[in-house]
Amino acid sequence: MSLALTILFLIFLFIIHIPIAFALGIAATAYMLISDIDLIIVSQQVANGPDSWILLAMPLFVMVGLLMNTTGIAHRLIRFADALVGHLRGGLAIVNIIASMIFGGISGSAVADTAALGSILIPAMEKEGYEKSFIAALTSSSASIGIIIPPSITMIVYGAVSNTPLGALFIAGMIPGILVGISQMIVAFILAKKNNWGIRTPFLLSKLIKTAMSAFWGLIMPAIVIGGIVSGVFTPTEAGAVGVVYGILISLFFYKSITFKNLYRVLVDSAVLTSVVMIVIATSYTLSWVLTHQQIPQIAAEIFLNLSNNPSIILILTSFVLIIAGCILHGDPMVLIIVPLVLPSVLNMGIDLIHFGMLVVFCCAIGQQTPPVGSTLFVVSAISGVDMMKITRSNLPFICLFILLLSLLIFVPEIVMFLPNAVFPTK
Repeated sequence: MSLALTILFLIFLFIIHIPIAFALGIAATAYMLISDIDLIIVSQQVANGPDSWILLAMPLFVMVGLLMNTTGIAHRLIRFADALVGHLRGGLAIVNIIASMIFGGISGSAVADTAALGSILIPAMEKEGYEKSFIAALTSSSASIGIIIPPSITMIVYGAVSNTPLGALFIAGMIPGILVGISQMIVAFILAKKNNWGIRTPFLLSKLIKTAMSAFWGLIMPAIVIGGIVSGVFTPTEAGAVGVVYGILISLFFYKSITFKNLYRVLVDSAVLTSVVMIVIATSYTLSWVLTHQQIPQIAAEIFLNLSNNPSIILILTSFVLIIAGCILHGDPMVLIIVPLVLPSVLNMGIDLIHFGMLVVFCCAIGQQTPPVGSTLFVVSAISGVDMMKITRSNLPFICLFILLLSLLIFVPEIVMFLPNAVFPTK
């Protein structure tokens, strides 16, 4: 009875738009008051939640992404991508996707990707005659590659919740992320050709060489970060620190685009963005304690195991739950709330946590594209001035593409597991 009242209270807090972090903490505290449980547990869970070595990577990768945007490295990457494929039909749409893949391979945040690239590419694509709702939809969908291609903040959160090796998770995202990018390019090309969108500019080798030289130091940043993790030179957390130092050094000595003022701004914004996520993590642990106290994970596991003993069926059902939850929860809170509930079922079925983690990340990417709380939708709607529902209608081909690829990953786990098994054979 006390749990039912707590859940109803939590839903009420969501309805009246109490921020998720505070709603989770308030609801958990209410449960403990109703159940006459010592409130010191709230303090303990809030303190223990963010106390994780894995989570230390988060502020570092957030800062890397902000450095890329603030110091103009993102602009250089876009110009290089434009010189590479701008001559194709729908070239600027493909540029949008390539830039998201490169930027996502550095920042690990779809929201940062949307904000950084959307403000540049949306006006440019509009000038070339692309339909505005399509531009917004493409920018939103391509940005979600940022949480699939390593590094990924969502993977960091999942790794902390499930105690899964972060290096293996990062490596697992490489093939699926590239697969999403190539698939989106094909869809964008077909739609651009059908609607005669875009201006085809001649390919100039001189322009490609010039922009490649300009973007060179930014282009090798993902290689340094991922290459260092794969080779074992440094851990994923250390890779974030290397990325920050590298970004500051190239901005200071090569691009000469950083000042103490904008470095201070990057530090402050990184602290704010990290704090937002950490507060959610801290208070979600209090709610997780409540659910564990009521044995909800065990009950959920029993229900799932009674439904089927086929791992693929369990993964389909879990993905369905996560996609539905993604419509009303942002990615990180969803991982923090839902994953602990289904994890016992996943473990009992012998499903690899790396494979499952990639499916969770894909479901989060779909959730970023679905109203009413799609995080990238909010950002791109604010930048473009296009209504969120109109963007969603134009986004349907890309949402369906995500769901199709999610299904492929469920039934062909080798796509996810090939690189982790090759690089970390003992996991």
